Order: sequence, then C-alpha cells, then structure tokens
Amino acid sequence: MATTAAKNKAADSGIRQEPFQTNFTAGEFSPLLKGRVDLQKYGNAVATMDNFIVFPHGPADKRVGTRHITSVKTPAAVTRLVSFTFNTLQSYIIEFGNQYCRFYKDEGQIQSSGSAYEITSPYLTADLPELTFTQSADDLYICHSDKRPQQLTRTADTSWPFSDYDYGDGPYLSPNTTSTTITPSGTTGSVTLTASVAIFTSAAVDVGRMVRIEQSSEWGAAIITAFTNTTVVTATVIDDTESAFLNTSSSTSWRLGSWYGPDNWPSGKPTFFENRLVFCKTTGEPNAFWASRSSDFNSHKPTSRSGVVSDSHSINRLITDNEVNAINWLMVDNAYMFAGTTDGPFKIWSGQTSQAFAPTAIKVDKQTEDGAGDIEPIKAGDAVLYVSRSTIKVRELLFSFQSDKHLSANLALLSEHIPRTGIAQIVHVEEPDGIVYLRLTNGTVASFTYKRDENVIGWQTQTFAGTNVEVESMASIPSVDGKSNTLYMIVKRTINGATVRYIEFLENRLQPTSPTDKDDLFYVDSGATYAGSAATVITGLSHLQGQVVQILADGASHPDKTVSSGQITLDRSASKVQVGLKYTSTLVALPVEVATPTGTSQGKKKRISQLLVRLYNSLGGKFGQDASTLDRFMYRSGSVPMDSSPPLFTGDKIVSMNAEHSTSAEYTIIHDEPFPFTVIALGPRLEVQKR
Repeated sequence: MATTAAKNKAADSGIRQEPFQTNFTAGEFSPLLKGRVDLQKYGNAVATMDNFIVFPHGPADKRVGTRHITSVKTPAAVTRLVSFTFNTLQSYIIEFGNQYCRFYKDEGQIQSSGSAYEITSPYLTADLPELTFTQSADDLYICHSDKRPQQLTRTADTSWPFSDYDYGDGPYLSPNTTSTTITPSGTTGSVTLTASVAIFTSAAVDVGRMVRIEQSSEWGAAIITAFTNTTVVTATVIDDTESAFLNTSSSTSWRLGSWYGPDNWPSGKPTFFENRLVFCKTTGEPNAFWASRSSDFNSHKPTSRSGVVSDSHSINRLITDNEVNAINWLMVDNAYMFAGTTDGPFKIWSGQTSQAFAPTAIKVDKQTEDGAGDIEPIKAGDAVLYVSRSTIKVRELLFSFQSDKHLSANLALLSEHIPRTGIAQIVHVEEPDGIVYLRLTNGTVASFTYKRDENVIGWQTQTFAGTNVEVESMASIPSVDGKSNTLYMIVKRTINGATVRYIEFLENRLQPTSPTDKDDLFYVDSGATYAGSAATVITGLSHLQGQVVQILADGASHPDKTVSSGQITLDRSASKVQVGLKYTSTLVALPVEVATPTGTSQGKKKRISQLLVRLYNSLGGKFGQDASTLDRFMYRSGSVPMDSSPPLFTGDKIVSMNAEHSTSAEYTIIHDEPFPFTVIALGPRLEVQKR
C-alpha cells in the first residue's frame, strides 16, 4: 500500500506557489468573505484571530495577560468601572457598586487605615448601567434619568465627596402662554408660590424644580423645596440679589424648570463644549440639549434680570427633524459638538468658525441617517467612533472633503460576525497601539486596531481564561508612567464552584532587553507575581483556589499546578514567579489564493508542504493543517543546556507540513505557553493541482 507521503508526491504534479502574507492589518475576516479573494485586504486578513492583537505596522502579537488586583466589594452583584483622569500622571478607576464607590490608582486599590477607601453613593445596582459621565479637572458630573445630576469631586486620594449639581437659574421649559398666574408670597428667602390652576404634580415631581416669574419686566427665580398641593408649593429664592421677586403680585409670565423628578432628569451623556457644560435628553424632551452659561458650569440662566439675552447666557435647544429622536450622547470633536440620536448624528456649532457658540449663534446640521445606540462613544484620532442603533456595528464619524460633511462608515463591515451578538461598551486604549475594545452583550470581548492614517482597521476576539467567564465592565486610564494606557476590567468567573467578580487589568507588553530577558514576561490571566528570595512555596493565590494554573519561574516554563489553600508548591525554587490561568492564542489562515495558468486557485485541490513563519522575540507555539494535527515549533539548539529555557527567538521558522489535499489549504497556528509570540509574516509552500 502506498504511503501518505508517496500519495502526496504523486499528486503534487501541478503548480508550486509560494505566496507570502506580509502583514495582518485587516484582522479577522467574516466567513462571508471567504470567496472575496478580489479584495485588496484579503491578503492581509485571517479566518481566526483570537487572543492576538494587530500591531499598526502589521504583525500579529499574542496579547499579554491580565493581572488580578482584588475582588469587587460584593461578588454577587453587578458592578461598574469608571475612569477619572486629571492628567496622565493622576488617573483613577472608580468602582461603582450598590450605594458605594471604591477607588484605584497606580494599578492598586486605594486604602485608608488598612481597608479599602470607600464612600457612600446615591446609586443602586439597578442604576449603574444607565449612568453617564463627563469630567472637568477634579469634578466628575454624573447623570441618571431618576436622579438630580451629581458632582463627584476629588480633593485628595481619600477624599471624594458627592454633591447635588447646582444648576442655578434654569434650565426652563417655554414661557407660559395661558392666563394661568403664579403669585409669590414674598420676594426673598423662603416663599409660597400659589398658582391660579393646578400646575404642580407631587413632591416627587416638583421638589427640586425651578420656577421663573417675570414681574414688571424683571425676572426672579426660585427652587421648589416642598409640595402642598397641585396649586401651592414652597420655594427658596436662589439669589436674593439677582433673582429676587420684584413684588407679591400675580403674573402670567412664568416658566417651569425643564428638569424634575422622578424620571425627567437629563440622562444622555453630557460633555463640555466651548467652555460650557452641556446636558441632554429627558423623558419629556428626549431631543433637547442644555448648555450652561459660558465659563459658569453651575448656571443655566437664560437671560439677564431684565430679560436680555447675551452671548454668555445659557442655551436651550430642541433638535428638530422629521421624527422626535432621542439624543443618546454628546461628543466634542475639534470645533464641533456632535449629538448622537437614534436617527443619526447631528453637528452642532455656531455656524461660523470665527464666531463663538452662543444663544444667538447655533447651527444644527444632520450628518447621516445612521442612528446611534445608547452607548457612550469614543474619540479616536480625528474621528468619533460610535455604536449603531442596532448595536452590531461600530461607525466612524469622520469628515469627508468630497461630501463636505461628516460620514459614518461601518468599521465592522469586513468582520461583521464578531460584534453580531451586540455591543454593550466601547473603550479606546490609545497608546501604544491604538486598540479599541468592545464588551459584547454576552460578556465576551472583541477588539480592533484603529489607525486611520495608516488605513489599519483589523478586528480580533479576546477570550479570557477561566470557567463561565464574562467581562461586565471596562475602563481605560493612562498607565503608571503616563506613557501608555491600561485597560481595567471586571471579570466574572466561576472559581472553586463560586461566582466571583475580580478587578483585573491588561498588563503592558514587556520589551525584552535581550533574548534571555524573560523573568518579567506576563502571559497568564488573573495572574499574580512573586518576587523575592528563591522559594518553592508561592502564596497569595487564594483568588485562584482550586484552579489549575500556568507558571513561569525565573523566565522558564514550569509544570502546571493546582492551587490549594491559596498556594502552590514548585518543583524547583525560583525568585521571580508569574502564576495565573492559561489561555490560548489562535491564528487560522484564510483559504490561500494564488494565480494559476487557468485563473484562480479557488476550487483546485491544494496541499501545503512547507510553512515559513517569521517570528520576533517569540518562544513556543504549534502549527498544523488544523487544531487536531499540530506539531511544535522547535527552538532548542545544541548550545542550549537541557535544563535551561531557550532564549526568545527572532527569525524564520521553516517547517514541514504533512497536510492533506483540500480545496482551501487553510492552516492553523496556536500558542498556549507563558511566553510572547509575535508573527511578522507567513509563507506557505503550496502545491496546486489542476482542477
């Protein structure tokens, strides 16, 4: 009987081709594109890219591991992470839980008297997904439809007071046009306001709501503090000098505040634009935005006392279109503010680049019909990246000189299968590689490299290690040294039979100083590091109790161990040990396409006899026709002692593949060891039969 090798030799009487994939900048292609060999990006894409990232200049690099910090306060409850960046060297992660906040800085939890520093928060667990934020210096402004906007202020690492946002004189609904009157009982301090007909609703609705009354061409303002009935409330004049009522006469010229409880507070993502704090979207006015006075974030005063509107006064505006579409977010990009509505993005500005945004200088221009989801967008380069209304696309809001307006291209078009389950969150880790991370609705994570100037948009998936893993929240802040960005996550897992929620961060990639510089490599998930005198017993692993862990000991691979009593015992002593959960990185090539004398190679039987893999600072890995036929890359040379770990390898690995003939000629590369693995290029040797 003929051997497989003999059969292959007999069959390889066709054409030999050696295509060379020089980069991976197109990332993982949709299965629907396996026939689109005509696309220029086809040669830069793969069929599967899991637990890799694409470097902007082309290579596919195994992602680094995640480092464990601590558990959330209540592991059984959904929790949220929020970023707070004063500058690149003063940045924090805030853990929002059920009526509490905890704080993290420099990759660790902030402590006070030996315990986690914690403050009381007004928000319940059910509120957390709907919170929206914007920040200015030491102040974080927080919105939710059921609660008055809050201001969280940093005064020290262990001093973060909450306070009600003081919005001053405003904002207001349109002036009254009926014969209904309001009569104040006094001109300053606490007064009673009496309406001629029922215009008030309840304490829940009206307490905290503004009332503005004009008397003899002068406006006064008060905030409601108590509800008596539908015609009588108690209020406090907000400023006895600027907002006092002129007298106790009744008036038909009055305005009620736009914001009130319990479900009509601004809830869309706010922002800062031209030195104004801008809010948006209430239940009653979903298509409205409100900008504070210029240079006064705590005042929404619409006019002077005499009713004159100046350029510095506040701005109230409804975005009018064929439909009343909710403003889900506001985002500033260069000289414009964009409103992401369910019917598409709108550009908001003064109308002239030489003119400031003001009550008398507002222009609102619809850009596209591509509706925005209720998910906070990100700024990336010159673009705003936002999640579509369907939540299955990421759109790039970018100016087109040809169209003379902003367009919103679908960045997921070539990788539409990855976000198909739905996107729940989008986070930009700008430095060093421009990676955009997406938390999907099923708890998995996707990512793509975004470098528009280099036309690099390459998608990947990220599968974090463990059992029943779900990523429930993400946030990015500058790294400890301020030179890059760090992604923090809340990761839900099953550990030792129990549900846990850990706060972890994606480690920064180490740049080895030499091929033997391996001690600090970190390629495990939920990992921890021991550094000290040589030891065999490694403690501090209670968060991985009962788990089989992967180990790097003094830069060398070590047999896996099971954590017991929060510790492991090594087979040999080591002074630097990285311990965590093992994860697997996978690359699967697309069906190879080469030219043949009769046209395409698609549909022709092919066999890969040899594979060139160009690597950089790599160690470990396997290759094969598929995941069931893998062989190891070999690194050990005669000069490397058997009891030591080989150095990191840079160069070409040319390996033989005993692949079967197929019409696709796909191949697989897998890496599951605690080492780096960077693929620069791939070159299969292909034997193509005549069809």
